[in-house]
Amino acid sequence: MPGAITAHQNRGAYRLPRYYAPSGWGSGYRRFGVGFSLNSILYNQNYWIQDPYTYRLPEAYGPYRWVRYYNDALLVDLDSGRVVDTVYDIFW
Repeated sequence: MPGAITAHQNRGAYRLPRYYAPSGWGSGYRRFGVGFSLNSILYNQNYWIQDPYTYRLPEAYGPYRWVRYYNDALLVDLDSGRVVDTVYDIFW
């Protein structure tokens, strides 16, 4: 298909710098699922994914933001800290 961008061509977009957990988060990686309430240090503004479209994530509206958590993208309700959607292992 002319003009189509393949996953191979976009692969570098998903390779981000190493993830550093917030200071005070000593629990290491745990796979969080929908409904889990996160500690607020994990979804502070430093971890927001500023342009979800770049990673083919749906837009986040209202109190929701996509946040990077290790190699996962979590859609978080900023009012409650609840995870409402997940994409595991999107980054590498």
